[in-house]
Amino acid sequence: MKKIIYFSFLMVLMACESDLDQVPLSYGTTESFYANQNDFEQARNATYSSGLYSYPTRLMNLSETRSDNIYTVPDVNYAWSEIHNFYTSITANGFIEEAYATNYNTIYKVNQLLEKLDENGQVIIDTDIRLNIRAEAHFMRAFCYFDLIRWFGPVPLLDRTVSPQEAAKIPRSSVENIYQLVIEDLKFAVENLPESYDDENYGRVSKYAAKGILALVYMTRSSETYGIDGPGLNSGEWNLAYQQLNDIRNSGQFQLEEEYSRIFRTEGTQNTENVFVIPFLESTGNSVGTNFMSEHIGADSYFASLGLSAQGASEGRFVSPDLRSSFAEGDLRAEFGIVDSYVVDEGRWEGSYDRPVYSKYADVTRYGDSRTDWGVDFMVLRYTDILMLMAECTLQGGGGAQADVDFIINKVRERAGLPADAVNVTLEELFQERQKEFFAEGNRWFDLYRTGNAINILNNWKTEVDDENALRGIDPNSLIYPIPLQEILSNPGLYEQNPGYN
Repeated sequence: MKKIIYFSFLMVLMACESDLDQVPLSYGTTESFYANQNDFEQARNATYSSGLYSYPTRLMNLSETRSDNIYTVPDVNYAWSEIHNFYTSITANGFIEEAYATNYNTIYKVNQLLEKLDENGQVIIDTDIRLNIRAEAHFMRAFCYFDLIRWFGPVPLLDRTVSPQEAAKIPRSSVENIYQLVIEDLKFAVENLPESYDDENYGRVSKYAAKGILALVYMTRSSETYGIDGPGLNSGEWNLAYQQLNDIRNSGQFQLEEEYSRIFRTEGTQNTENVFVIPFLESTGNSVGTNFMSEHIGADSYFASLGLSAQGASEGRFVSPDLRSSFAEGDLRAEFGIVDSYVVDEGRWEGSYDRPVYSKYADVTRYGDSRTDWGVDFMVLRYTDILMLMAECTLQGGGGAQADVDFIINKVRERAGLPADAVNVTLEELFQERQKEFFAEGNRWFDLYRTGNAINILNNWKTEVDDENALRGIDPNSLIYPIPLQEILSNPGLYEQNPGYN
């Protein structure tokens, strides 16, 4: 039964995602559905599948590739290259369209599920199960809207099902208004979700997953505005975030894994770092795994060195030289998660390669039968992240003491095989340590935003590593993505495009 939560509706999800030309709120309902408890559980599972299946790939393409963790020469033939090079003509980029459409498809499913729970769920579902499904649905809606805010800033706010005709008349709502719904949804989830699940229900969101995302919401709201209509409101809610994170720490359910490599090789409830995880299952013939590996590792030649077929990696995304050089000699994180050179003995990719690539999630024992069938679980939030986010809140005045920050950083460094000699750690040093701890996990773009200094960091990085002058100058408008062109065209005059894009 493990991992089945996400895949009972996988084929429905794949059918929906195959046609991104549709208005993202246009999927109809089947009135004969929601006739028994199993129907409601299936609908709940569908929100998981729709909302989370493509999330890891999205992070690789829109966060990791956009950040200073990756560098490559320009190649306009690939959608990820447009993202990496900060092109302004990316309104029709497929990765951007996917982020917008998938989140709204999920929001539609959630709103429908919540309405059906109100209509007849009280009659046919056990009270505790009904409340659990409702809490999970509220979590998924909050998760999707938070994702939309971080990518796009203001977007349409829909807390009920609407027809395509109604959707075409709903303008973008303010970021503040959307945040209010997100916070309300997450608070409901925190109050009503269980603290944990058994092995059979591994992957379902818990109270502590909701607390972790709520903390990130408060931290993102507290970030600088950069003078744009983006996710940062400079709200100063670091103390609220700290309280949520401290609850997770005090729960006693999680602990730091002693070995860095085991974090990414241990699955299920045995992984004590798992606060919020998206599980995938390799299953030869069924293809119910994930495809984020092809975005995680930017070179098909490396897959060939592992004895695997081409994964569609485009041979172009490599570890940024300044990231690679930032690791001290003997840092176990780099030794495990980055391959500096490799050899392919035969075939199309035969040869020797010395361009560093990620290898953190490259576990060939969890490969299925195709590039879309890796059974590699993806951690959205792990316990190390919770502790380091607490340290960030402390340095922002949200609670705790400097000694707590130094202790956390030294525990992280000690696990990496480095001296535990950090003293009076600053915010800048904390973010540098986060970059080395969480590379290849999709956090870096959001971390850059929260530094309050993203523009200077990225422009200085561009100057240092961009010998071919491939990257355009970065300004505050680059910190959010454009509203997809198909949304602008389908609702003429309703949406104004985010500044800086054409």
